[in-house]
Amino acid sequence: MIYLTTAYESLTYYDESGKIIPKLATSWKSDSKEPSITWTLRQGVKFADGEPFNAAAVKTNIEEYQKCKRNETANIDSCEVIDDYTIKMKLKSWNSSTAEGIGFFVYYMSPKAMKDVDKLRTSSCGTGPFQVSEFNPGVSVKYKKNPNYWQKGKPYLDGVEIYIVDEPTTRASAFEAGEYDIILMNNLTVANDLINSKKYTLERNKSGQGLVMTGLIPASADTSSPFANDKVRRAMAYALDTKSLNEAFGYGLLQDLNQWAAPGAVTYDTSLKGCDYNPEKAKQLLTEAGYANGFDTTLTTDAGNKDMFTAAANMLSEVGIRCNVNLVDESAQVNLYSTGTWKGIMGHYAAISPDLGLYMGRHLDKNGAFYAKGILHPDDAMKLLEEVRTAPTDEEKVKKEFELQELIYNGETGDAIFGKPVFIQFEPILKYDYVKDDSRSVCHVATWNIENCWLNK
Repeated sequence: MIYLTTAYESLTYYDESGKIIPKLATSWKSDSKEPSITWTLRQGVKFADGEPFNAAAVKTNIEEYQKCKRNETANIDSCEVIDDYTIKMKLKSWNSSTAEGIGFFVYYMSPKAMKDVDKLRTSSCGTGPFQVSEFNPGVSVKYKKNPNYWQKGKPYLDGVEIYIVDEPTTRASAFEAGEYDIILMNNLTVANDLINSKKYTLERNKSGQGLVMTGLIPASADTSSPFANDKVRRAMAYALDTKSLNEAFGYGLLQDLNQWAAPGAVTYDTSLKGCDYNPEKAKQLLTEAGYANGFDTTLTTDAGNKDMFTAAANMLSEVGIRCNVNLVDESAQVNLYSTGTWKGIMGHYAAISPDLGLYMGRHLDKNGAFYAKGILHPDDAMKLLEEVRTAPTDEEKVKKEFELQELIYNGETGDAIFGKPVFIQFEPILKYDYVKDDSRSVCHVATWNIENCWLNK
């Protein structure tokens, strides 16, 4: 997303509170009865090659997304160009998440440039403030200022360079040597050392929008598995002392969580009673489920959470869920969760947002892209997900989202289909204090307003 949003833009964006605001669209009107969304587009915008950004360009981009069978555009039945700056998207059915899905997750490139696909593999042609000037796969991407950018006087910087440095200490050393202005440091040990040096600015996401929740999810789709039983899933959740895990491994950068939404979000339920640490309750539930002597299973994780999840496996083993830790690389883990072929328990990584219909739906929906093939899809949960998506008002939508959270995460009656949330990680974005107004991860964890950035050197 960082590479993408340096060169490309979407119809909408997020402000620092997580509210959807205009970007390439100036306004939009949803009609739940027709159903449709009509977008009024920003005038005077050009792509980097000088081609106009207009309703015809939007229609072309949407249709290309649909040819690629992208979920973001799956609910669009047709696009009707009203005039150069107005386009109506007729929907297959009313879905309260469609406007956000289309508005933020579809990015626009020049229809003329699309005709040379091979060139676009190493370049860009969007409406964004910068465009790709040099692309070295696995090493770096460099950008130069877009002379056709629509915001007058912007961008302020002459260019942007993004480097891939896999080894955390190497990345930190280069940052301390002044080679980089901003770094993402997802190794919490190294991040903690940099933070404690008090030499750099630590930037945190302010809205919770797009943050990643990490948890442990059991494979429940296999009806022969113990985890097909909701009591076993809740036992797993009760066995985990997530507060202690976060204190031991998080350096203060992790936040405990008992549901999908982030604290402060409109869909975060402060009254929800989840599966707080209670090993005796876990043993009781296992006995009730017919596993008084416990059972053997596998816990799959990547290297980033190996130590924490090994400690979690020990907690599970203490109540009778005896875990063999299976360490895999990230690509193998992606394959497991996208195909639903993991066995036992696996790390659960999920973007969170107030809109549970959009974000939770990617996992809970039977056709979801993440983890969906490996879990059960209880009828009552699917019914509530549909009611969230078809809610005619925001008030009704939030009410149904609270009910959905309760159905899944309540400690006594919840189906624990997603297992146990463990933490939200506020990605440590560190920068020198001379970097101003970049908003890296402030509005949405995966984006920035790089056109506003300037260096006070």
